[in-house]
Amino acid sequence: MTGDPANARIEVMNPVAEVRPEAVVPARRLDSLSGKRIALWWNSKPRGDAALETVAEAFQRRFQNVTFSRFDQQYDHGRHFPERYDEARRSCDAVVATTGD
Repeated sequence: MTGDPANARIEVMNPVAEVRPEAVVPARRLDSLSGKRIALWWNSKPRGDAALETVAEAFQRRFQNVTFSRFDQQYDHGRHFPERYDEARRSCDAVVATTGD
């Protein structure tokens, strides 16, 4: 170390990114799932598919004429798939998504 330690200067930096929250309007709540088509969305993480199958079975026991469309994607560290989201939005009344680990 060179120089006088009494004159040393330390600068502390904050490594946390600034948060910029976005307002999100939640989807309208359905009165019932009876007669509805539900998207089951799995991001391919382990056992998420099993969780969705359990949800589907529970919905079938509780609601009449509920049907399902299954969507899956290869897990890709936060990558988004807007075209698949649009497909689910157009074809289904609600979405149940899981991540497994």
